[in-house]
Amino acid sequence: MQGLMHKHLWQLRCFARLLLAVQWRYCSQKQLPILTLFTKNPCPLCDEAKQELEPYKHRFLLQEVDILLPENKVWYERYKYDIPVFHLNGQFLMMHRVNTTVLEKRLGRMEHKESTLRAHDTHHVE
Repeated sequence: MQGLMHKHLWQLRCFARLLLAVQWRYCSQKQLPILTLFTKNPCPLCDEAKQELEPYKHRFLLQEVDILLPENKVWYERYKYDIPVFHLNGQFLMMHRVNTTVLEKRLGRMEHKESTLRAHDTHHVE
């Protein structure tokens, strides 16, 4: 009985490793950019900005940084009068309001770059 349990446990571990490998491969092929929102609570302009981002949310991962937290003191000093502020993949993108033209342009550039890289990788694999 114990031998059978060990066999099933071993099979389960193998399956978990395989699943993680497949998941890593898929995620590494299509990585969404990270849109960082520097915010605080309350922030009506930030809430409004998040609503404006709704149509684009499938094209990025939204990460919120509360500038009032002690560990975010640097961001508080930099952006206390300017929130909402947005960075895309660590680079400044926009502040005060969502500029959909700027967002669309930058996301489009990143998506084009990624699809070009993916096509290049596929070409070398075949």
